[in-house]
Amino acid sequence: MGQVQQWMQGMVLQQGIADPCDPVGQMRIIDVVNSSQRLSAVRHFDIYRGSYIARLRECMRNQFSALAYALGRELFEAFADQYIEAYPSHSYTLNELGRKFPGFLEETRPDAGLEQKESWPDFMIELAGFEYSLSLIFDGLSAENPDMADEETPDEALRLSPVFHLFHHHYPVCRYYLEFSQKKEPELPFPVESWCVVTRLNYRLGLFVIKPAQFFFLSCLAGGGPVSLAKEELARKFHFSAVDVDEMWQEWRENFIASGFFVKG
Repeated sequence: MGQVQQWMQGMVLQQGIADPCDPVGQMRIIDVVNSSQRLSAVRHFDIYRGSYIARLRECMRNQFSALAYALGRELFEAFADQYIEAYPSHSYTLNELGRKFPGFLEETRPDAGLEQKESWPDFMIELAGFEYSLSLIFDGLSAENPDMADEETPDEALRLSPVFHLFHHHYPVCRYYLEFSQKKEPELPFPVESWCVVTRLNYRLGLFVIKPAQFFFLSCLAGGGPVSLAKEELARKFHFSAVDVDEMWQEWRENFIASGFFVKG
């Protein structure tokens, strides 16, 4: 059975229509697929092959919807077809189909080997990695409906939400993704550093663009430190006064709690 499955996968993903009498791996289509009164074995197989590849393409478009928009349908499908052939899925679920896609885009970037690099492949690679991360965050195991913090929660009891992820990119990836999700038809962006938070609450993702100082502060909390230590590290890193940090923290605190960043710990 394993040999037949490997043969089927190889035949389904190979380009072109095979000769029914031409053995591939010591097997032939006419030995594995039955003909019918209306269709030959090859025709049956070709219909199956077409529908299977279409399903894989659709799965890739669902996992990388913003990237498919950014590249355009034709170019995205060309990359997806090459990827599927180079890295066929070996998992029982198609949820992991795109796991190696960001790395594949890096390997096959059109300016690979050239001294002068183009910038747009870097954005596409970052966007692909971000989108796949979102799918992992959405499907990750975690207890839902935690005891969320509120304005009355003291600083020493604030803990980051169980599903809380920080991202740093060299392009405005999160903002582009949000604009795409809101059907604003964003243009390809210029390179500019960006930082964001991704949370999940009640099986819904929250995406928040943040500032570099906020990213540093939240990173300190993600490392397990208390709010008081994060404030000290923030002042040291950015040369803020204690008064400035206290003022910023009061504003951030309100926004972070409202955005669901904290639970009661």
